[in-house]
Amino acid sequence: MLLAIVSVVMAYFIGSISASWVVGFLLGNIDMRKEPDGRVSAAALYSKLGHLPFLLTVILDMGLAALSVILANILTGSDNVMMLSGIATVAGHNWSIWLKLKGGLGATAIAGVLFVIVPLQFFYALLLAAIVFFFVHRPGLSTAIGIMATSGFLLMQKGAGILALYPILLFTIMLLKRFQAFREIKQEG
Repeated sequence: MLLAIVSVVMAYFIGSISASWVVGFLLGNIDMRKEPDGRVSAAALYSKLGHLPFLLTVILDMGLAALSVILANILTGSDNVMMLSGIATVAGHNWSIWLKLKGGLGATAIAGVLFVIVPLQFFYALLLAAIVFFFVHRPGLSTAIGIMATSGFLLMQKGAGILALYPILLFTIMLLKRFQAFREIKQEG
């Protein structure tokens, strides 16, 4: 039980490490928290610094999220603790304790978590999301389709059970952050 608690708390703190903020600060001397929309995300960094810093941020964010789930597995060997740690990682990414509860929108953290927990289904969903993005050029829509497709692929699998709902739960956390960000922008404007 103690290792489960340690795993989940550690996952939140690892998720709270913002690759967007670090890359923005080191490569562009930008404090992403001071940007007009207040988002500390790979997408916001892309608009400021371009492709390479964006890709570096995506890789680092996904890697940190994957690391937190892998560490939970090493410490506990429990699928349930891995999933709880994934939730904590996404929450940390979205509401970072290191950035006064500012953070990203969660897509890269969700990708890192799903990459470890359901790699095959995530890979198929990622291909589908890439195809959607190719045609519509809307990252939010392709992200939503990719996450929902992960759940769909899990539902097609016998015995997936509650695991099939897990990507939807992570997506809900991302939606909460998006609604919060939208409300904050509307209040300031």
